[in-house]
Amino acid sequence: MVARDERLALAVKAGDNGDSHNHNDTGSFTLYKDGKPFLIDVGVENYTARTFSPRRYEIWTMQSAFHNLPSFDDIMQQDGEAFAASDVVVFLEDDTAQITMELAGAYPAEANVTSYRRAVVFTKGKGIEITDTCRGGRSATLSLMLAEKPVLSERRITLPGIGAIAVDGGGKLQVEAITITDSRLRAAWPDTLYRIFIP
Repeated sequence: MVARDERLALAVKAGDNGDSHNHNDTGSFTLYKDGKPFLIDVGVENYTARTFSPRRYEIWTMQSAFHNLPSFDDIMQQDGEAFAASDVVVFLEDDTAQITMELAGAYPAEANVTSYRRAVVFTKGKGIEITDTCRGGRSATLSLMLAEKPVLSERRITLPGIGAIAVDGGGKLQVEAITITDSRLRAAWPDTLYRIFIP
C-alpha cells in the first residue's frame, strides 16, 4: 500500500518473502516527510557472489531485524513464499489509508509467534498510527530504522528538524549506530544509520 498527503509519503509491504531479489521484510514500512527519510528501508549493498547464493540471508540488509519489524528473542523472518502475511485488508479513502495484516506466518515455528497483528492508519493531514499486537512464547523486540540521529526520551523518538514518534507500550528504548562503509549504500545514505529497539 502506498499513500501520500501534502507532507507524508508512506509505503507498507504485505505479501511474502518469496519475491525475486527478496529481502525478509513482509509487513515492513517506510515513511518520508517533506521528501526527507523518516523511517527507512536500507536497501542493498554492492552485489557479491554471496548475494546470489544460499548465504544471501547472512547479509544484514536482507534480514528482517534491519527493517521496521519485530524479532522474537532474536529469531527473524524466514525466506520463501510460505513465509507470508495473511488476513490483509486495505481501505483507501480520500482522507484515510489503512492496512491491517497478520504477520505470524512470516516467522519460522521456533519463533513461537501465536499472532502478530499490525495495523497502519494514515489520517491525511494529521499523522500515522501503527498498532502492533503480539501473542506468543518469546519476547518481542521491534526495530525501527532511521537515517538521522534520534533523540530518545522515555516515550518519544525525535528526529530533529523532521518529526517525532510517540511510543505507547513497550520497554525502555535503545539505539544502535550502524557504520555504513559499502559504496552503494553510501551513495544513498550518510556514514551512520540508526536502529531503535523497542522491547
